[in-house]
Amino acid sequence: MSSSIKTVFGFGEVMVRLSPVGSQAFGDSNTIQITAGGSEANVCAKLAGFSPSLRGAIITALNDDLAGRALLADMHKYGVDLSHVRWTRNARNGVYYLEQGMGPIVARVDYDRSGSAITQLPPDDSLFEPLAGASALFVSGITPALSANCAKNTELALGWAKQAGVPVFFDVNYRKKLWSPADSLKCLDSLLNRGLIRTLITTETDARAIFKIDYGVDDESPMDVLIDRSRKVLEALKGKYGNNCELYVLTIRKRITNETGVWTSAALLPDGSYIVGDVFDYVILDRPGAGDSCSAGLIAGYLGLTRDGSIKDGLDLPTRVKFGLDLGNRAAIVAQKTIGDMGPAWDVGMYFDRVSASKEIAR
Repeated sequence: MSSSIKTVFGFGEVMVRLSPVGSQAFGDSNTIQITAGGSEANVCAKLAGFSPSLRGAIITALNDDLAGRALLADMHKYGVDLSHVRWTRNARNGVYYLEQGMGPIVARVDYDRSGSAITQLPPDDSLFEPLAGASALFVSGITPALSANCAKNTELALGWAKQAGVPVFFDVNYRKKLWSPADSLKCLDSLLNRGLIRTLITTETDARAIFKIDYGVDDESPMDVLIDRSRKVLEALKGKYGNNCELYVLTIRKRITNETGVWTSAALLPDGSYIVGDVFDYVILDRPGAGDSCSAGLIAGYLGLTRDGSIKDGLDLPTRVKFGLDLGNRAAIVAQKTIGDMGPAWDVGMYFDRVSASKEIAR
């Protein structure tokens, strides 16, 4: 058992999220919620909440204005280490607008992030010196898509991590409003072929759009069929990149309506073993953050987190990955019923106590 705290860094943009209360649209309500959002920040917040043995730390840039201070305060309440934030006074903080979906109305996100603080950070090795003491690094495909500076700094971050022996967890997280499938593939090909990514996390839609891998993972087939087809997606990725990457992970969701569905995730191990996490129905009240929560659970399990909040360094890889998938799936279910990207600040035991097959009230 390990008594030391394991620190997971995220490198990426923290954004101001603006959303009407509930299912209302902009213009229907003048009551707007302001919270922090962003893939890497979400992962750091979840990890910090899981256990005192884990710490989430963000490497980013914020403009020193009221919005930047609001972002700082929101992340602070989740226990995110903010000592590596670079402050600027000549840029801005990115904003995204969210309207929730309902029934046949799909949710929508609009970005207003051009020229944000992180996009203007010049390539700088010193940003990533703290990785020398890290246990893991999380980056999403959103970050290199933001600007040429961000793309170069992503390469520097992953290079630093590899040199320091720090495992990198990379979520493809493709956003068509930021770049094209061809540009995303060019970036990922380079990172994967150089062995800079330890764990690749993706979805069936991103695998189809970016890597042109399609085994019929859809919303019409039974969940057991989707799980089997998802294995073929991961095996195709491994066939393309081999042991340059240790783990290939896919989040699997069967969408029944805009608010309901079935969720799980699965991983392909170096020896070809296929591990599937616990499967759950989900109900959506607030969409963003589910995939990030799943990533946080996977990272925590990989680092040896156990149900009582302790870290056990001697656990074998299949045990660590299975626990990480199970925790991540529970965290994803909870994220979709929680208003805001980052919450709630539950510890690991709470996820297993509250997310289960039981239909009884816990009292």
